[in-house]
Amino acid sequence: MKLRTALIPLVLTLISLSSAQAQGAGQSGNEDRRMQAMFKDITLAATQKTQIDSIMTKFRAEMGPMTPGAQPDSAAMAHRRDVMQQRTAALRLVLTKDQQVTFDKNIEEMRAARRPPGSR
Repeated sequence: MKLRTALIPLVLTLISLSSAQAQGAGQSGNEDRRMQAMFKDITLAATQKTQIDSIMTKFRAEMGPMTPGAQPDSAAMAHRRDVMQQRTAALRLVLTKDQQVTFDKNIEEMRAARRPPGSR
């Protein structure tokens, strides 16, 4: 009986850790999909990939974590939008002029996909 009582907190801790990891993986997956959409049809050089990774790391830290299941307040949402705009501008600067044209088209397609029907 004592062993079972001692194991309950351990099991609950393991469950909460695996849940937190799964939620983090979901956020990372969303970021991966956004990156794929932004850079669709763009072939990056190794130096560009390194620069982009550095930019993403920097802005990820500035953006801060999101709490899964909690709606951020308007100030937090405004901050995240501002950081994302800065990130997009910084990413664009890494690209050649031809790549920027494709990047801009990809960004516009992503924005159009987010707009509600009828507002396009």
